Amino acid sequence: MTALMSLGPVVFDLVTNLTETESKTASSFAKHEVVGVAPVYESMGDDESSFTLTGVIHPEHFGGLGTLATLEAARAASIPLPLMRGDFTPLGWVLIQGITNQSGYLDHKGVGREVQFTVELIRVGSPGIGMASSILRLFQ
Repeated sequence: MTALMSLGPVVFDLVTNLTETESKTASSFAKHEVVGVAPVYESMGDDESSFTLTGVIHPEHFGGLGTLATLEAARAASIPLPLMRGDFTPLGWVLIQGITNQSGYLDHKGVGREVQFTVELIRVGSPGIGMASSILRLFQ
């Protein structure tokens, strides 16, 4: 099966189907006022960058609720995860800032037959070696 993207241990594919991605990058500048001329701006490097992943799962037919539980565990533990596009292009390390899901067409157990989800990510620096055990626990 072809992977569309992976976020740590979670592979987005046709079961946990991504329907849209969005990324935002920004630069930071220090403003210096100069008498008689326009301000001078000094580059301070990258500012916060973010990603938004939007998708849908159909638990009744394909499963996928475990994927949302894994993402929620990573969010709650504030564990940085590697983000990689399906063509194996690394997109950096990210933290899950928020997860939103909306269930429709509930079955008799209250589980949606269609669950739409959005995962909001913020880019972070590479984690230190001290985070390795926490990150690896998610892959079990």
